Order: sequence, then C-alpha cells, then structure tokens
Amino acid sequence: MPFRINPVKNRAKMYRALRDYFDRCGFLEVETPLLTPAPIPESHIELFRTERITDDESPSPLFLVPSPEVWLKILLSEGAPSLYEIGRCFRNGEQLDRWHRLEFTMLEWYGIGASAEKNITEMQNVLTACINAVNPGAPAEISAAFRVLSMEEVFRDFAGFSLESDLVNAGLVESNSGKTDSQSAEAYMMEAYAADVLGARLKEHGLPGCGETDSAADLFHRLFLTLVEEALPADRPLILTDWPALVPTLARRIPGTPWAERWELYVRNVEVANCYGEETDEMILRDFWDSEADAKSGSAVRADFETDWPELVAKGLPSCSGVAVGLDRLLALIRGDQGLGGLDLFDISDMIRR
Repeated sequence: MPFRINPVKNRAKMYRALRDYFDRCGFLEVETPLLTPAPIPESHIELFRTERITDDESPSPLFLVPSPEVWLKILLSEGAPSLYEIGRCFRNGEQLDRWHRLEFTMLEWYGIGASAEKNITEMQNVLTACINAVNPGAPAEISAAFRVLSMEEVFRDFAGFSLESDLVNAGLVESNSGKTDSQSAEAYMMEAYAADVLGARLKEHGLPGCGETDSAADLFHRLFLTLVEEALPADRPLILTDWPALVPTLARRIPGTPWAERWELYVRNVEVANCYGEETDEMILRDFWDSEADAKSGSAVRADFETDWPELVAKGLPSCSGVAVGLDRLLALIRGDQGLGGLDLFDISDMIRR
C-alpha cells in the first residue's frame, strides 16, 4: 500500500492548530506517562496490562492508560494551571470497526474555574480551529454552530416519556447538601426501584426488560442506545447535556436534580467528545473508585486498585471542568471520511491476524 501523505499532513495541521489555540488561551501543554500502576477503574473499560520486572525478578503490574486523566488531575491537584495534553490512549476489548481502535489519540484539557457549560464554547472554538486548519469548506453538519439539547429533551422527543420524572420518582435526586439519596442507606432500594421503572419502559417499547444482573445504569444505556441515539438530529454538531447521575462517572452532580454536570458532542451521530464538571468531594471520589474496582472484579484484566488517588485529588483539585476529545474521529469527520480507515497507516487488524 503506497504511503498516504494527505492524512499525515492533515493530522499535523490539526495538531498545530490545537496547540496554537490552547497556547493563546493560556493553557499549559504537558506530557504524562503512558504507563500507570493504578488506572482509574471504570467497569466498562478493559485495560492493557504489562509487567515491570524488578531487581529481584518479581513482576509488578503496569497498565497502558485509557486516558491521561489519572495523571492530569494529580498535576492540577499539585497546583498546575489550566492544562492540556495530546497523547496516545489504549483500550482493550474494543471492537475493530469504522469508529473504534485499540490505540487512539486523545486531546484532554482542564480549565480551572470553568464549568461544563463554559466548555461548550471552548469546544466550539476548538472544532472551528481544527476545521479551518484541515477543511475550511466543511459542510454545516460538521461546521455549524452547536445545537444544544438536554437528555430530558431527547427522551421526551424520541422515546416518548420523561426520563426526569422516572428518576425523580425513584428518589435519585441530588440534595442541596451535596449528599445524594443514592449514597444513603436506602441506596440499594432506590437502585432496584429505578431499575424496575426503566425496565418497565423497555417493555413498553417491546424490548427485553430488567435482567437479574442489570443495573439502572445498564437499563438507561439500553434505552438511550435503542430509542434515542440513532434518532438524534445530525444536520449540525449536537451537544447532549445533563446525563443521569445514576451512571457512575466523576462528573459532579447538579443539586436538586437527578442529573450530572456532563455533556457529549456528536458530529454526524458519532460521539466525539465527553465533558464533566469535575467532582472534588473526597467521599464521592472514594466511593466511585471502590465501587468501580469491585465491579471489575470479574474482569479478565484488573489492577490492584488500592490507591490514595481519590484523597490526593480531593485535597488539591480546584473547581474545574475537563473535556476529552477523540482526535482520530474528529479528523476523519472533518475530512469527510466515513470511518477511521482513511487515517490508518498500518492495518492493525491484519497485523493481529498474522
């Protein structure tokens, strides 16, 4: 296969535009390790594991990072300014299809004092900078001003019911004190009730209901992927805000609501970016870490998840919002490609089969 120069040039132009933009905005570019002894546990992400051989030849596990978040938040906790990184990330178990790869490039940035809402404007500016560098004539479905819709709006419009009402009725509401009912002694009962309610919604639409091992988060994702995601408008980029707080993430909760301060960017119905208003409460961080580590206990590859990361982050992380952007997907979409294949310099699928 002849060397494809255009994707290489396009990528270089986009990275240069990104660095120029963030430098002008006063962000510091950093480079963090690709290996970590203690990745943030996320039950839906499988890790690539390797081993360090110590002087006494005993193995010590290390993991390729699925994102630089574990390192960037430590830097912020130690007093770093608003920062960003463009780096390689690795996720095992990914299907090799049009929009998924085992190894990919991510842009991740954190703005100190920023909210998730403010980062919508930042994301629009980032997208515009990339388009101007690579394909200034990109169509409106790529380049137009963002449409912003909430999760409640898209469920009402495309699934035909109020997700907010279901979650509120299940008691999954963030109190003004910062303590959610889902963190109380009634957590399991409310989780079970929420699962029953969402399972009933699935049955209403002729879909399999709640199984024995299904969590409320599992059922939400099934409803969203089946009834909503493919129906999302794609005539221009879409920001989808206010995701249910019942989905385990490190996004801070919105008081008085069942929502988390989180949005995702879709371009041509392809997920490109994910943003959180970052959680800083030590109890919530520790609860997330421990529960997600427990959920990975059946995973084929897991780490020794004992760590003081939640305490370190809670002690020093300033109020901030972070955004993670899949740069391979973004570049392919700006170029007008129908998948990532046009960017691949090496076909990893063929290499794996050899």
